[in-house]
Amino acid sequence: MLPVRKKKRKPYVPLGRVERRIELANRLSLVLLILSLCAVYCINALRLTGTLTPTMELIDGHAAVRFVDVGQGDCTLVVHGGHAVLIDAGSGWTDDATAEYIRTYAPSVDAFFVTHPHEDHMGGAEKVLRACRVGALYLPDAVSHESFYERTLEMARRRKTEVVRVTEGGEYLFGDIRVELFDTLDYPWEDMNDASLLLRVSVDGMSVFVGGDAERGLEGYAVSRGFDLSAGIYQVNHHGSSSSTTEAFLDRISPSVAVISCGRNNPYGHPAQTVLDRLEDRGIEVRRTDREGTVVIRGRS
Repeated sequence: MLPVRKKKRKPYVPLGRVERRIELANRLSLVLLILSLCAVYCINALRLTGTLTPTMELIDGHAAVRFVDVGQGDCTLVVHGGHAVLIDAGSGWTDDATAEYIRTYAPSVDAFFVTHPHEDHMGGAEKVLRACRVGALYLPDAVSHESFYERTLEMARRRKTEVVRVTEGGEYLFGDIRVELFDTLDYPWEDMNDASLLLRVSVDGMSVFVGGDAERGLEGYAVSRGFDLSAGIYQVNHHGSSSSTTEAFLDRISPSVAVISCGRNNPYGHPAQTVLDRLEDRGIEVRRTDREGTVVIRGRS
């Protein structure tokens, strides 16, 4: 048997002083490059999205409208260019998850509109105010005596969030996000559903109509006032209830997409088949949170 020859190891030659300095300089350069790239990312992320979370908006700069899945309730978040507008916040049943979701995409919210003080629209407001920096909270004149209402006002006070009582229509601009509030607040409502704010949000080539739980009475009043309610996207009133989305109202909005926010197997039968039929008859695409989860629609600029 032939003897196995062992490979001779090259003798270790310690680096000289110059080589050590070069190696250290290279390592420092790599660290500085990584830190610089991180700084650039953070600056751009905060400027474009208002958050450090990687989002599609950070990649392409398009706006996002998020119809958040809050079960049987409503919550709509519009984000663009470091600005954010929130409409409603779901119920207290999902408030922790809703607040965390909002904070992920918009830790700083310019304006938070509550369409009306029902628990499935405002129950999660307290947690959102706690989790996010909210510039102003916009409330209709209608007041609730439920505990969630007082807790929301108390949290707004503690967080130094301005509370604005909306008494008339108007327009608001938050960066490139434009919010139009239709002047229907003098409608003599009996059911608080018809105290809902009617809003149109426009951004990045999109227009979104949101009307809370408005029913046929308020819808008819808005139509009779001759308002231009047109919008490409319609968040269907009252979760698709048969008492809402009348033919005249739907024709005045004339959307191409309708989003229905409702809970899976909810006990109210939302959305009603009559409403689904009206949407289908007009060739309107229907998106549903009970089937898809959170529905996200992107801008096109």
